[in-house]
Amino acid sequence: MAHTATTPDALAPPQATIDSVLRSAANWPNFSRAIPYLLVPCLFVFCVLTIPGYFNKSSILSLFILSSFLGLASLGQTMTVIAGGVDLSIAAVMGLAEIILTQRYAGGWPFWEICLALAGLAILIGSVNALSSVILHVHPLITSFGMSLVVGGIALEWSHGFTTGSAPSWLTSCVSPIGKTGPIPVPGIVVAWIVAAVLAIAFMRLTRIGREIYATGANPTAARLARVRSTWTLVAAFVISAMCASIAGVFFAGYSGIADSTVGQPYFFETITAVVIGGTSLLGGRGGYGRTAMGALIVAELTTLLVGLGFNESTQELVLGILIIVLASAYGRELRVSARI
Repeated sequence: MAHTATTPDALAPPQATIDSVLRSAANWPNFSRAIPYLLVPCLFVFCVLTIPGYFNKSSILSLFILSSFLGLASLGQTMTVIAGGVDLSIAAVMGLAEIILTQRYAGGWPFWEICLALAGLAILIGSVNALSSVILHVHPLITSFGMSLVVGGIALEWSHGFTTGSAPSWLTSCVSPIGKTGPIPVPGIVVAWIVAAVLAIAFMRLTRIGREIYATGANPTAARLARVRSTWTLVAAFVISAMCASIAGVFFAGYSGIADSTVGQPYFFETITAVVIGGTSLLGGRGGYGRTAMGALIVAELTTLLVGLGFNESTQELVLGILIIVLASAYGRELRVSARI
């Protein structure tokens, strides 16, 4: 009986198999980046097929309005997460901005003066969030959570629990499905979100500070050695986050028309949800606002779908949680920044 000698080469897998595995591993990150862009149209088609009367102009514009609120609030959150932090004060800043606008406008203040005051307040809140994190050597999650409690307390003290106030009629039109932006038959908040998204993507890709935000989040130590302005980069990210939260609060003033410090509460974790579902890494240094915009659309579509099918709020949270876990496991296969260099 013939005996065939076993050699190491005989035990090795065929080279074609190795090449196939390597190609699959290399292509997976590219596929995972496409997931949020594929989910948006798939969820929309599913909504059209399962919710009667969904495919009409009013429903579609309502979807974009809901997405715009979350998208604007999540813009700054994306930058803070890419920089290696997280901003938990967004919801409180939204509530404070909404209260200040409605009450000061009812008190006779010009709209532009209120906006200047809110801009100054946002710069202060964002700077304190970032600088306190640097000075105290703690994660921004801690300092921003403390700031959310401070801002929330100020909002309650400012409003004294009353819901009096008013907003400009044109601002109300900006958040209405029948509203228009000049000759464009689209509500103002949707146009504002589109403009903000384009500016945010250009800012992150084309400016020095945008690239420094990525560098700081990817490797803070290496960033400092490379003379990246890490402290001011973190300040810029948190100031932008507070600014975007204030803008979302201003639009909420048009939506509610009264002083309400609780308008931002649903966004305490929803901004993080949009960021994670979009595929921006909570470890920092990877992602972008284009993906977060898709994440905001996915959250709005999924919420609309579940409400249309009659599911309650607890079921909505359950489904969102499952989606986050599934997508996070898929995005986790993407190569770390250090592995790509």
